[in-house]
Amino acid sequence: MITFFSLAGNNTDYKIMKDVVLEYAARYTEQKWNYICFKNVVEAETFLKQEPILDMVSWDITLKNAQKSLENMRKTYTEAFLIVVADATISPITYLKPKIAPKALLLKPVNEHTVKSVVQDIFEVFLSHIDSEESSEEEFLIETRQEKQFIPIKQIDYFEAKEKKVFVRTKSNEYSFYDTLGTLQERLPSYFVRCHRSYIVNMKRVKKLLFSENRIELIDDVIVPFSRSYKKVLKGYCKDE
Repeated sequence: MITFFSLAGNNTDYKIMKDVVLEYAARYTEQKWNYICFKNVVEAETFLKQEPILDMVSWDITLKNAQKSLENMRKTYTEAFLIVVADATISPITYLKPKIAPKALLLKPVNEHTVKSVVQDIFEVFLSHIDSEESSEEEFLIETRQEKQFIPIKQIDYFEAKEKKVFVRTKSNEYSFYDTLGTLQERLPSYFVRCHRSYIVNMKRVKKLLFSENRIELIDDVIVPFSRSYKKVLKGYCKDE
């Protein structure tokens, strides 16, 4: 599943972007696409608090408070392919900077021709990315017979082995694939720690270690168990930190 998220200022801009994206998605990919659109910043921010997985983003910074909101969004979605939608009244200095790092720029007023030109360019780069066999250091790649899914490492809460599969859990999604926790750990950064025969947890998402209860509380208020045999490992990690 590939997710395209759009913050668009009006119905016309929304419709043009959606029609073009879905046309190119059908033409150039075989994967399923999910198109999500909001027309005001508050609704977009509320949705993003759920930390969904976003692959491509179109963000209209001409809307009220949209520029500051974009900077906050990029703190979580650093790997998403970003199209900034602006106009001539906005200085490029506000969005052409490292912490925003857009892949493309679309100037308003938009029309089908300009949107197609921008979307085609970004699709070429994006498709070369998803067609690659490797993920970046900031992403975890799940590959099945049907599709590929790139998940930002920092959004992963934990991995769980069950039902002869491995399940990766984020705040709002769960994905499954075939692997073992033993081989999986070799692919992960050092802050992913084995805490149970069935769990590997992202220690950067940990809010509290409840040693008396053999439980780990994550920042999403999710509880993950740990076994006694891994208690020393967890205490050692906390000491190192």
